[in-house]
Amino acid sequence: MKTILKLSALTLFFAINLFARNIDDIKASGEIIIAVYENFPPYSFIENGEPKGIDIELGKKVAKSLDVEPKWNFTGTGESLADDLRNNIWKGNTVHKNKADIMFRVPYDYDYLRLTDKYTGALQNDLITIKSPYQSEKWIIATHKEIIPQINTLAIFAYQTIGVEIDMLPDLHLSGFANGLLRKNIKHYAKFDEAIADFKEGKIDSIAGLKSQLEYLLDYKNNKDKYYMSEKIPQLESQWDLAIAASSNYKDLSYHIDNVINEAFSNNEIKEIFDNYGIEYMPPISKN
Repeated sequence: MKTILKLSALTLFFAINLFARNIDDIKASGEIIIAVYENFPPYSFIENGEPKGIDIELGKKVAKSLDVEPKWNFTGTGESLADDLRNNIWKGNTVHKNKADIMFRVPYDYDYLRLTDKYTGALQNDLITIKSPYQSEKWIIATHKEIIPQINTLAIFAYQTIGVEIDMLPDLHLSGFANGLLRKNIKHYAKFDEAIADFKEGKIDSIAGLKSQLEYLLDYKNNKDKYYMSEKIPQLESQWDLAIAASSNYKDLSYHIDNVINEAFSNNEIKEIFDNYGIEYMPPISKN
């Protein structure tokens, strides 16, 4: 009987440590598990065996506020945001059975959180809380300035080549422009770093991507004489805030992180992190 009770106690202990991760549990464990996207510079990546990136720096700040160590869960991308949130926050990875306490780089979208099941009317995302917007992001186009000094219309790509990551929004937008007028000059890449490499080598005239990522990977701060960057992609309105997701069961954790991020924003600490990576910081739209 004592053996059974001991085993039951151990089972309960591990269940609590695996699934009940409020602030007290995080502090008791001495670490906070933070999900970030793998191989995604300048946001989260490994350099010389060490985690680096904007989200890594912000994650360290959150961990320090709780007096714990950050434990990184580098994750791939699923077919949808819902897959990423399910695999990292509210259910866990089906293979490795690991869950994170929080997840960075999640779109801050009120409408997404209010989506309901068309049959039951229940909220689809009631297991997730998304708070603490810390950055605004958008899609833009970078060009070799001597070839394309500026972009007024997408029609220029009927004559000049442009690289895109396959199935991302710029790919869909450019491919559908003017009934496919540009398709012959759109170069598709399975990996964005391959597109960057070809662009740097002059194999393509331009490249579409995330503003912060292009600025970092092209060292745009020191190469403004070499590259041109558009303010946006013509005829595509795409600017959104990025925030932090946590389980809706532990709102105390979400509110704590919200306070940490708001303080870092007010003190210009977030801007300094972006500056250190050579990126022009765009404050969240929701902060304006």
